Amino acid sequence: MWYAISWIAVLFLLSLWTLLAWATHAAVQWVAGLSGEQVGSAAGGVTDAAKQMGALQLPDWLMVWLPAGALKPWTDMAASLMPWITSMLGQAPALIGWLSPLVWVTWAAGAFLLLALGAGLSLVIRVMQRRSRGTANG
Repeated sequence: MWYAISWIAVLFLLSLWTLLAWATHAAVQWVAGLSGEQVGSAAGGVTDAAKQMGALQLPDWLMVWLPAGALKPWTDMAASLMPWITSMLGQAPALIGWLSPLVWVTWAAGAFLLLALGAGLSLVIRVMQRRSRGTANG
C-alpha cells in the first residue's frame, strides 16, 4: 500500500511538472509568433499597466495597519524592473530559438529527479518494512 501511495504522489507531481512545462512551452511559442511591432506594443502595455499599478492607492482602512513607508519599496522595485521587462519583451523573438529546447531539457531533468524521488521512497519503504519485520520476529 505504501508503495502505491508514494508512486501515486510522484506521478501526481510529475503530471503537474509536465503541465507547467507544457504551459511554458505554449507561452514561448505564443511569444515566438508575435511580430516585432506586436512585441513593442506588448512592452508598452506592460509599461502602462505598471504605471497604473503605481497610481493605485490602498484603502484608508488598510493603510492604518501598515507602517509608514511600507509601500515605497514595492513601488520602487516595480519601477526598477520595468526597463528590464520591456527590454526582455523586445528581445523575445531572438530568444525563442533556444528557450523551447531549454524548457524541455529542464522538464527532463525535473522528471528524472521526480522518478529518482519515487525510487528513493520505494527504497525507504522497503528498509522500513524489513526493520519492522525484524523487530516483530526478534
